[in-house]
Amino acid sequence: MKTVARMELKPGMTLGEDVVWQDKVLFGAGTVLSQIQIERMKRYSIMLVTVMEDVDFATTHYERLRYSQEFKIFEQMHAENLMAYKKLMHDFVTKGTPIPAQELLNIYNAMRITYNSCSELLDYLYNLMPNEDELTYNHCLNSALLAGFFGEWMEMSQTDKLDLILAGFYYDIGKLQLPYELLWSSEKLTPTEYDLVKNHPSIGWNMLSKTDLSPNIMDAVLMHHERMDGSGYPRQIKGDEISIFARYIAIVDTYIAMASPRPHREAHTPLQIIETLEQDIAKFDAELLVPLMKRIADAQIGSSVKLSDESVWDVFIIHPDRFSRPILKNQAQEILDLAEHPELQIVKMM
Repeated sequence: MKTVARMELKPGMTLGEDVVWQDKVLFGAGTVLSQIQIERMKRYSIMLVTVMEDVDFATTHYERLRYSQEFKIFEQMHAENLMAYKKLMHDFVTKGTPIPAQELLNIYNAMRITYNSCSELLDYLYNLMPNEDELTYNHCLNSALLAGFFGEWMEMSQTDKLDLILAGFYYDIGKLQLPYELLWSSEKLTPTEYDLVKNHPSIGWNMLSKTDLSPNIMDAVLMHHERMDGSGYPRQIKGDEISIFARYIAIVDTYIAMASPRPHREAHTPLQIIETLEQDIAKFDAELLVPLMKRIADAQIGSSVKLSDESVWDVFIIHPDRFSRPILKNQAQEILDLAEHPELQIVKMM
């Protein structure tokens, strides 16, 4: 709520507090003002009035978050740093201008101070609608931000953590050489089109081959679509043949791809993403994936979710062996174990 001068009032505004004149309530809190009521306040010489703001009408955590000053700062800083990142990458791709690692890390550090925890970052990303023309750049920037937490959680050395962050910035650079319409089409790709897309790791590696980037970053660029079971690309290698940095980035890439909203679909919730990762666990390094999924799942405790039957519940307990199917609790203190109700799905964060 905010207090405004009577002269700033407009029809349609909602009172946040009673308007009182000589101990008499002229208009009660919650009144939607009309021009006649505003004129009446003028006759009574009412000078200041408390009205409701958009955030006051928000009923869910995510609605309130979108109106919060913290999210607005994140959103603004994200837009500014996205443009700085885009310029660095564009100049490298089109002019061959070298990218000092510190400039990318400066972007990471500028963003890192806008959120306090990974759960807060995931909340912000869930609500961030990227510009449709910047999807590749947006994807990599967000991947670098998440990679920083992965490095912390897995207790990497500072050098390795910085390499993982930089890998997040670089790993999809090959996509910048492919047509935008091919990458972000909502239609199913033809086999020929898909083969072109599958070339982007090799394209990216070739683009960066004359730089002094560390082998860890170069491996992540080339191998981030390889899978532990050999089902990936471009070389169908498997297991320990895949660099551990590429195995990390494979998880980051998959998570961010699903967590980011697109013009044609909403973002997937963290628990929906974890369910997909659980189903595909053979494709990823389980020793890396399981502790990362547990961290993300634990961060959802206390959050509200909507199920496929339209009911709303709070995440109460995370199952130790089925992170995506938690035990839920509602306002009536009823308990629902999603692991025992396969017919129900989480469809939205509230």
